[in-house]
Amino acid sequence: MKTIYSRWRLAIPAALAAGLISGCATAPDHSFNDDFHQDLTAAPKYAVEDEGSSAFKITVQQGHTVTGQARVIDVKFAASTVAENEARKRGWKAWDVNYIRETDQGWMHLIVAEVTPKKALEFSAPPATSP
Repeated sequence: MKTIYSRWRLAIPAALAAGLISGCATAPDHSFNDDFHQDLTAAPKYAVEDEGSSAFKITVQQGHTVTGQARVIDVKFAASTVAENEARKRGWKAWDVNYIRETDQGWMHLIVAEVTPKKALEFSAPPATSP
């Protein structure tokens, strides 16, 4: 009986640890190349997080190992394209992309940005003057 108890005593913490590790690793879930019909060498992955009617957050990361500037350029291109697409879906005419975080995690380049609507400039005509 003691042997069975000691096996369970080790198995339960190991199972909990495995569950926590797999649950904490949340990678962006959309393929940029598939969704936007592109063929970028870094194969960016992205996720969009809604923050209400006045903002949304995007996370873009590399999907494949690429060296050199292509990895940064591909991820930034993907971030700006996803931001434009989401902003237009919301009916925004103009928007700002504010980079919150841009970093390298080993071989992977990662960008997190907040996108907010930009108020349209309204021009008013000068008052009419009478001669």
